[in-house]
Amino acid sequence: MNTFAKSVVAGLSLSLLAGAAHAGGYNRGSANLDGLYSDALGIVAGMTWVSPGRSYDRVSGLVAVNNPGGFNPAAPVVPSPFVQGEVEFGNDFEVPYVSIGGRIADNFNCVGSYAEPYGASSSYSGAMTFKVKDVSLSVKEYGLTCAVSTELEKGRVSLIGGVFYEDLQFNQSRTFPTFMFGASGLGFTGGDSKIDVSSDAWGWRAGLAYEIPEIALRAQLLYRSETKHDLSGSFINTPFTAIFGAAGDLASAAAAAGISKAGAYGSVTLPQQVEFSLQTGIAPGWLAFGSVKWTDWSILREVNLFDKISNNEFTDLKAYYKDGWTVTGGIGHKINDQVSVAGSVTWDKGVTSGWDTLSDTWTYAGSVIYNATENVSIRATAAAIKFTEGSKTKTDSALDYVAHSPEEWGHAFSLQATIKF
Repeated sequence: MNTFAKSVVAGLSLSLLAGAAHAGGYNRGSANLDGLYSDALGIVAGMTWVSPGRSYDRVSGLVAVNNPGGFNPAAPVVPSPFVQGEVEFGNDFEVPYVSIGGRIADNFNCVGSYAEPYGASSSYSGAMTFKVKDVSLSVKEYGLTCAVSTELEKGRVSLIGGVFYEDLQFNQSRTFPTFMFGASGLGFTGGDSKIDVSSDAWGWRAGLAYEIPEIALRAQLLYRSETKHDLSGSFINTPFTAIFGAAGDLASAAAAAGISKAGAYGSVTLPQQVEFSLQTGIAPGWLAFGSVKWTDWSILREVNLFDKISNNEFTDLKAYYKDGWTVTGGIGHKINDQVSVAGSVTWDKGVTSGWDTLSDTWTYAGSVIYNATENVSIRATAAAIKFTEGSKTKTDSALDYVAHSPEEWGHAFSLQATIKF
């Protein structure tokens, strides 16, 4: 591959990553597999910082309160309506990635990679925390992918295959107010209930690629399998750690501990993906690139997590997502032997069906690639992320809420270094 193609192609992954940093569903980043097409060994390492700036501009629903009519054993608490104004909930996050590998033998390349393909981090405030206060999802992927190539009369074809190990961490919390059931003082103190679960699973990827290095043409079709997770962890019910007796005395520590902490369990399947990417030289010093990715988010309908106190359901996270589509297009240009630039636009189809506000996003990214030497390059990318408005219109119980997210802008920044040996 000529020097121009190497310098510009090295800058493409970041443009795509910035677009995927807050994609439909919980997409965050993909494994960097550029080493499958390298004629040398090397390491690629980078970090993307994302500030989504997502919020609700209005929220309304019902929250449980003490029965205003006095203590009623049949209905000690009752629903009460609430309305909130702006609630910011999209937390900033980082997406690191590393890959090591390249040419192992003639026509055989391998890459070991670390990526964080899925994630979420949201914090809420006000009365709606009775339903949800914090949600965090972290998925880490450790992969090994190899490619076997065959030279054709014109170009080269590669068969791609690999496996990955996936580590999942999920936690969620809710806030309960203090409830007092009558003048006797029977009740419990307010506080947060939390559930924290984790799991690991194995998956695989496979694909096919065709290259004509002389014109920087590469077409790749890559499949990533779904992963099935059996979750286990802990449930901590802080409000019940202080149980009041008839005289207002605290119950025994043993009784409180028996109610307040237990194990937790559940299951979830993360989606399969298919991505087609294409790049080609279009004129001296110019390169065009693009990709289309399908993510099977429709497989994620509900996430049900249970405590082991009495197998009660703590989390019934309704998703009922639609399939996700991510489309990217861009142009790269070589300014001189050391500096190249690239720009891209990404459209990510919203996956919401009314249970959240994960609507369409548009990402506009620009990269600068600096080739310090023939074997060392540094890349910087900045991206603006446009979130279209969306509405949460569906509820799963009387004690739930509806909300609206306005059109908003977020931003992302990324740095990457590539070293070849």
